[in-house]
Amino acid sequence: MTPRFVRATIAGAATLLLSACAGSSPAPSSSTPATGPFPEGAVPAEALAADPDGVLRATPGTADPAAVTAALRFVRAWARPDLPAESWLAGVRPYAVPAYADLLATVEPANVPATRVTGGGRAAAATAQRVDVDVSTDAGVLRVVCVRSDAGWLVATLGVREEAAAR
Repeated sequence: MTPRFVRATIAGAATLLLSACAGSSPAPSSSTPATGPFPEGAVPAEALAADPDGVLRATPGTADPAAVTAALRFVRAWARPDLPAESWLAGVRPYAVPAYADLLATVEPANVPATRVTGGGRAAAATAQRVDVDVSTDAGVLRVVCVRSDAGWLVATLGVREEAAAR
């Protein structure tokens, strides 16, 4: 598999995710309560207006090791293109926020470019509510965005690490 194919596959999934999020509801206003993976009121409405999917950018900081563990578990379940769709989805769903799990239901596992994790996860940026984790796979380094929820750390999205995509 070429790096260009991997980037195109993941970029297509990201585009699908963004279009699904953009069409799902209007951007919150100051009178609209915050929704998504954060507790109500935890994220200012003004910040959500600039980031309608509710997954705010993280900055360098100390990451909760449980977020890195959640990212690794998700990618190990995701990197199984050999599974039937129903089994694959049952494997990834417990590690994803509900909206992302719904999007993953549209994925054909045979199109997943990775087949295994090749290294440990590394937190690239973190806040108390979000950790960006880089996970090495046989298809390249993935950026996994984990968010804190009542159920613990869950994956909100997955894509090619920005530095790798720029090459």
